[in-house]
This record gives sequence, C-alpha cells and structure tokens, in this order.
Amino acid sequence: MTLTSDVVIVGGGVAAARCALSLRELGHAGRLTMLSEEPVLPYDRPPLSKDVLRAEDPRDPTCLLPRDVAEQLDIDVRLGHRAVGLDTQRRLVTVEHQGDAVPYDKLVVATGTRARTLPALSGLAGIHHLRTAHDAESIRAALRPGASVTIVGAGFIGLEVASTARDHGCEVTIVEVADHPLAPVLGERLASWLQGWHADQGAHFRCGVSIDQAQSRDGTITLSLSDGTEVTSDVVVVGVGVHRDVAWLTDSGVQTHVGLVCDSVGRTSIDGIYGAGDVMCVHEGQTCTPVQHWTAASESAQRAARSILGLDPEPELDEHYFWSDQAGLRLVSVGGRTAGAELEIVSGELSAGKFVAHWTKGGRVVGVVGANSAKDFLQGRLAYRAAAEATSARA
Repeated sequence: MTLTSDVVIVGGGVAAARCALSLRELGHAGRLTMLSEEPVLPYDRPPLSKDVLRAEDPRDPTCLLPRDVAEQLDIDVRLGHRAVGLDTQRRLVTVEHQGDAVPYDKLVVATGTRARTLPALSGLAGIHHLRTAHDAESIRAALRPGASVTIVGAGFIGLEVASTARDHGCEVTIVEVADHPLAPVLGERLASWLQGWHADQGAHFRCGVSIDQAQSRDGTITLSLSDGTEVTSDVVVVGVGVHRDVAWLTDSGVQTHVGLVCDSVGRTSIDGIYGAGDVMCVHEGQTCTPVQHWTAASESAQRAARSILGLDPEPELDEHYFWSDQAGLRLVSVGGRTAGAELEIVSGELSAGKFVAHWTKGGRVVGVVGANSAKDFLQGRLAYRAAAEATSARA
C-alpha cells in the first residue's frame, strides 16, 4: 500500500475532488496536489444548465472542495494551473505560464472534457458553449425576456438550456441534425414524445438539418441550414457534445483512444498514471466504454484512489444512471436501450409527463427511464439491478 507517495491530480471537477477526498479517507498520508486550470475551487457542474441559469440572481454552483476542507486535509489546490505536457520518464507535469514543472510519484488524469465547436460558427460574436461556471454566467446574462435564442444540438444540455431560456421569456428554436432529440438514447418513441412535450411549451424545432454557414450582423446571428432555410436570433448556444481533454498527453506515450485508455480500476498504459472521470475510456478486451454522467465520474475517482493505494476494488455495478431537469420534467434513467430490446410503459402515461418505461430483452429488464415518477422508477431500478446482478453471476 502506497501511503506516503506524492500524488498529483490534474483536473478540477467532481472526479478530481472525489479522488482527492477518497485518498485521504483511505489513509493516504503523502503530499497531495491538485492542478486545476480554472480560477475557482472545484464545483458541481450539473446545476450549470439548471439552477445556475434558472435563478433570478446568478448563483455560484456548489463547491466540492471548500478551502477550509482542503487545508484541513492538507490538499494543495493550485488554481489557474493548466497542464500542457507530461514527461513520464522524469515524472513531471508541465504547467502553462508556471516556471517549474510539478513532480509526482503517482499521477491522476482527471481533466474531463471540453465542449465541441462547429467550424461554421468559429469567430462569431454571440456564440456560447456551456462547460464552466463562467460560461453559465455569460449565457444567463444573455437570456433576456423577449430575446430570440437558438440552441444548436438537442442533447441533455441543449434541452435543459432551452427549457431555462423559455422560463426567462425567450423565444427558443432548437436545431438538431437527428430526426428527434436524444433519439440514440431514448429511442424513437420516447424521443418523439419528448420533442412534442417541449414543442407544446413553446419551443420550435428544426430537426434533420445541419448548419452550412453563419454570419453575425448588427447584433443578430443568422444560421443557414442544410435545407436551404435560415434561422436568425440574438443568442446562439451550442451543445453538440464534447471531446475528452487528452491533447496535453499527445507526446507523453500514454495510450489514448476517444479518451484516456484505462482498465476498470483506472490504470493506464504507464505504471503510476491513473485516470478518473469523463476523460477516461475504459477498455476491456475489444470494448471501449467512455465514462459519462456525474455518478460514473465520481465512482471512477473512488476506484482510482483505491487502485493507487493498492486496495482491492469494491464490488460495483455501473448502472449508467443519469438525470435531467427540463420543461417541468425530472427525467431519470438506469441501464439503457440495447439492440433488440422492447419498450413498455409500465406505469403512468407519456401524455401526462408522468410515467416509467422498461426496456426488456430476453425476459429481463435492461433499462428503465422515468419522468416525474420517483417511487415507480425506484421499483424499476431494483428490477434492473437484480437482472444485472443475475447476469453478472452467470458470467
């Protein structure tokens, strides 16, 4: 067990904070340093597209590692420290605009993701992405009553921002390349229902189109779409996914794929380097599974901490759990839609915005999704967990 090694954590999100706290909880007594490129202490990101944007007065997101806690646990949190290079031979992290590289015995890469950009929108004023607290502040300031807002991308972030913009009295148009929002996640039936739910509350959808060109003039932005039409608005918020922040590892020799390649307990291709959170893609055999959603990021950080200290991994069941607040709905899900699975509404009704649906395959529950139905969703979650555990026991 390595209790006195110098551990450096690169990142400033939930995975970085959770890994640091877990290391101390598990008995690590060595030097513990966190390098975060942001100017503020680690904070919770899910509220950025919800409560932070929705508040009449902008509020700070929840701090995950307050200064007094960091000092009590002797965690050296260095803000404004963006990692730009890694020397695995000398075990040094190069930090932008800092004189000396930071040495480590063990390194945790928890740099998360960055928002994807669209070349057609590059350099235009009034284009927003939502990834940081600063981004949320900029978007919140732009959501003025009567403003026209175009959301590019109808994923979770896009739909949550769209919902909040309507709450602020904005006129909202959602541009999505797929035929329905979140179709790959929810399937056509639920995705079509969700689109209709948002539309009934005033959102305008332009689905099945992409952006060919864009121009900004006199404070407005015009998007030229692939079907030959145009959308003009005061504000554009882009939510077309993310890419994992591994560019700074390019010359390090650490294996990357769609993210930082790790095994199930966070070990990378190089001894002494571990991954945690959204930056990871877990490789088991030929299968690559990106880590996504808040709970998975937090759990991966705890596994990495145990791995660093040489502790056996705790039994786990990755439920692929997520939640989303949008348009008066609290959507929750575990498991997921798989090829050949059948969808059944087991309680409530789609039209009421209050239901629980199961995906079943071979007689077992492989996924559960619910809206505004906490009790029935919990029952479905227990059924999913029992089926998953039974399948794991037979493997």
